[in-house]
Amino acid sequence: MVLESQGEYDSQWAAICSIAPKIGCTPETLRVWVRQHERGYRRR
Repeated sequence: MVLESQGEYDSQWAAICSIAPKIGCTPETLRVWVRQHERGYRRR
């Protein structure tokens, strides 16, 4: 959701801050999940 939406925001952090409350988590938690996904994606 963040990766697909970040083009609509000035930064990835802005996208995270907007999306996090919609899915019921803190922006920091969502940021960690995004980073984990990005690291896992690069390994494949």
